[in-house]
Amino acid sequence: MAKKLKGDQVFTGQLLREGDVVYLTADGSWAPDLQNACVATNDQEIETLEGLANEGVLKNLVVDVYPFVVVRNEAGDLAPDHIREKLRTAGPSIVYS
Repeated sequence: MAKKLKGDQVFTGQLLREGDVVYLTADGSWAPDLQNACVATNDQEIETLEGLANEGVLKNLVVDVYPFVVVRNEAGDLAPDHIREKLRTAGPSIVYS
């Protein structure tokens, strides 16, 4: 069972092969854009998304799957509520050569 958090939640993980940060969508696929994530608003939805997320782990698609709280910004877009997720959503902080 996912950790109890307060607020709307999405599931995130990292692609096993590429290492990219991804977000669980409503159809059980993984998207690199937070705006495509499926948002759970109650315990039943969180459990459903957790099951889909765990399927991704079992299929060796993603690793380090967990939920985090999101809010809607002034433009209506999803935004992480915690600094760790804000940094992960922004992408790498260094330039790869």
